[in-house]
Amino acid sequence: MISSSSSSSSLDIPDNGTNAAKLDAANRYVRWNLLFLLTIFIFLLFPIWMPLIPYVNQTTNIVIIITIGLFQLIWLIATICAIRRTLVINSRNKLKVTKAQDVESAGATANNYSAIRHIVAMTLYKEPMSVLKTTLDSLVQQKDAKTRLSVIIGMECRTPDKEAKRHEICAKYDSKFLRLIVTFHPSDIPGEISGKCSNMNYACRQGLQILRQDVDYNYEEYEHIFTNCDCDAVFDPEYTLELETEYSKLDFADRHSSIWQSIIIYKRDSMPFFVDITGVLRTFFFMGVLIPWNINPMSHYSLSVKLLEEGAFTHPAYQMEDIIALIRYTIITRREIRIRPLNLISINGPTSGANYADEIREWALQIRRWTIGAGEVFHYFIVKTYRMPGLYLSISWATRFFIYYGLVLCASAIFSVISPFVVQFVNMAAADHDQLFISDSLSTTIRFIFLGTQYAFLLSATVLVRWSLPVPGDNHNKGFWGVTRGLLHWILMLPTILAYSFVELYSFFELAFRGKDVCKHNAASKNNLVLVKGAGNS
Repeated sequence: MISSSSSSSSLDIPDNGTNAAKLDAANRYVRWNLLFLLTIFIFLLFPIWMPLIPYVNQTTNIVIIITIGLFQLIWLIATICAIRRTLVINSRNKLKVTKAQDVESAGATANNYSAIRHIVAMTLYKEPMSVLKTTLDSLVQQKDAKTRLSVIIGMECRTPDKEAKRHEICAKYDSKFLRLIVTFHPSDIPGEISGKCSNMNYACRQGLQILRQDVDYNYEEYEHIFTNCDCDAVFDPEYTLELETEYSKLDFADRHSSIWQSIIIYKRDSMPFFVDITGVLRTFFFMGVLIPWNINPMSHYSLSVKLLEEGAFTHPAYQMEDIIALIRYTIITRREIRIRPLNLISINGPTSGANYADEIREWALQIRRWTIGAGEVFHYFIVKTYRMPGLYLSISWATRFFIYYGLVLCASAIFSVISPFVVQFVNMAAADHDQLFISDSLSTTIRFIFLGTQYAFLLSATVLVRWSLPVPGDNHNKGFWGVTRGLLHWILMLPTILAYSFVELYSFFELAFRGKDVCKHNAASKNNLVLVKGAGNS
């Protein structure tokens, strides 16, 4: 096997997408995320101004109840979608165990497409080498990794001890993959934001150029599937096989208009309750919202190299390459891109800190990164809306995106908990108070019923993610103490969601006041991350 890593940093990539980035970054303060925040702010304030308007104030309790009821409907839809996905994943797992012929059939299908090769790319900055090695070890287990899987690792030029790390990686893994390529992303390129987006953009362009120039690789003879992942991902041993099988079921047009997303569990050996709860909810929303609502992929996902290149790789002026991926590819290719589920489990590392205070800080910083990234993606969408393939798709995606990032993750918890108290306080302070259509006592009873249904939905999320998904090697949620811990964390879910929502709201305000200057991808700390070994259906 020939390693390309030794020459990987010598090629010049003339176009890395920064021309568009410079144009997009022209206005650093008056940006469309202000509209996003304004809508949330007006929504949160209406319990204050509505009781002060004569006649209109009579319907205040009704409006609040209807609004909270709509939030409950969203949770109901998400729960139904998550249950369906969990049943499909468990069904696949049981068939795999009990019906060997199914595996043989899947293998035969994959063999019929032996002209397909895989490319997996990840980035590395200051993350511990042990974390990266866990990811690479899971890729070594993939079917035909030595003959059909190439790995691209994008380091920053500022990565500490980068040459020693490259040598260590190549010494251990060069013979285990078809090709192993390590790139060094130059710093301070005009128009770029330092972080995974710009590093991945550079690594992909350079890595594909290296493969095309490798005469022994015969690039043009194969069809390629690309997987974008974090350096703390643990893949199911059958990830590439399952991906290839699902890929082969589609016709040419659908293959190159699809993004495949596995169900991701966020785990490490020990976690504070707020980190654990956030991971449970993220997995729940993967199954219940992000995939079925076709909003965006997260953490690691796969697509054809043809779509990757048509979509201009990743945007170097944005910090969240996963949140922007689907809408960016839709806009650039001018065709609808669909997220398709891979019915297996992958593991990603959650946030981690050296102590409890550091855990809280890293947790809040991660929420801030996601929120600022979502606000910037909304700006990108509005600026590029004229290129969307159809008005209906534009309105539909914007609505789904705002409901999830603006309401479900930010405003809904704050509104549901705070608004009844605000209305009661304003009513007491107001000089005139018209008779309410629904009395305060009846309104309070209905809100307590909604509180019960909300905890029922949270219990469903807890059961689905902790005890229903097949995650080998995970013993933390089993046994008496595992169940007790899970139920305790279920009780703490609502306070955690409320705290999460306040961090999101603060982050939207920070983005509004500081503009583009706040859009930086300061990588999450992985120094204290110990992943749960094993993933999916292994």
